[in-house]
Amino acid sequence: MALGKITDLRWRQRLENLQRALGQLKAALEAHNACINDEVIGMAVVKAYEFSFELSWKTLKDLLSYEGIDAQLPREVLRQAFSYGLLKNGQLWIDMLEQRNLMAHTYDQARANQALMLIRETFAPELLQLAAELEKRP
Repeated sequence: MALGKITDLRWRQRLENLQRALGQLKAALEAHNACINDEVIGMAVVKAYEFSFELSWKTLKDLLSYEGIDAQLPREVLRQAFSYGLLKNGQLWIDMLEQRNLMAHTYDQARANQALMLIRETFAPELLQLAAELEKRP
C-alpha cells in the first residue's frame, strides 16, 4: 500500500474513533444535565472531553501528515491546523489545550464546575464542529 493511502486511512480511522468519543461526550453531557449535582457524572464529562480533545488533535496531526505537513506536538499541530484553515479559531483551541492540561489537576469543586461549563458551552460544540467539517473532506 502506498504511503499516501496509509496516511489517508490513518486519519480517517482516527476520525471514526473521534466520532465515537464525541458520542460518549454528548451522552455524558446529557446525563450530567439530568443530574446536575452528580460529581461522578461530572468527572465522566471531563474525562470524555479530555479523550475527545486528544483524538481531535491527533486526527488533525494525521490529516496534516497526509497533506505533507509535519507537526508533532499538540500546540504545533493546532497552530499548523489553524494556518492551513482546518481550524477557524486557533486561540480557542490553544485555550482548550491549556484547559485540558489544567483539568487533569483539578481537585476542587468550584474549578470542576467551571470546567464543566466551558465544556458544555464552548469546547464540546467546537469539537463537534471540527468532526463535522472533517467528515465533509473528500
